[in-house]
Amino acid sequence: METIAVYWEPQIRIYGVSTVTGLSLFTVEFPGQRLAHWGEMIASLGQAGVTFQLVTLQPLSAGTMRLSLLLASDDDRDQRIRRLLESGTGAGPGSWRQLAPVEMVYLHGPHFQDRYGIAEAAIAPVLAAAIPLLASGCSGTSIHLVVPADCAARTVDCLRHTFVIDSRPPAGPSNG
Repeated sequence: METIAVYWEPQIRIYGVSTVTGLSLFTVEFPGQRLAHWGEMIASLGQAGVTFQLVTLQPLSAGTMRLSLLLASDDDRDQRIRRLLESGTGAGPGSWRQLAPVEMVYLHGPHFQDRYGIAEAAIAPVLAAAIPLLASGCSGTSIHLVVPADCAARTVDCLRHTFVIDSRPPAGPSNG
């Protein structure tokens, strides 16, 4: 016998919301058969001490993948990553891009993975407020929303209708 329960709250309780400013978002699109190559390149960045706020990978149409790397913006590190992307794409102009500065809002909550529609509950109000969503990612207890500079506070404000949010000051960029 299996028991299935659906948990619903009119306003979703969470452990907290945080914002991080001063970030760079790098995205690269590449053929799916080059996934191992890009995995090795990202691993080499990690071995060199580069830390990421968020890494996402999504399949696009026709066997193409999009890799997004979000990290604290630093001119020297950004230049190193740009060189790495230029050397690794081989697909010509437009296969990678950098957006900076950007900001991230992330929600921490209990058992997000067990809540039906939790990603939509976070993303829909952001899109309804006409805030560009540059990247997003969800895990068992976190939802990450990457928005343009100066949009994190507006993003948190529009999420207050859906989530119970305490006021917290924004976090600065992380070292990495």
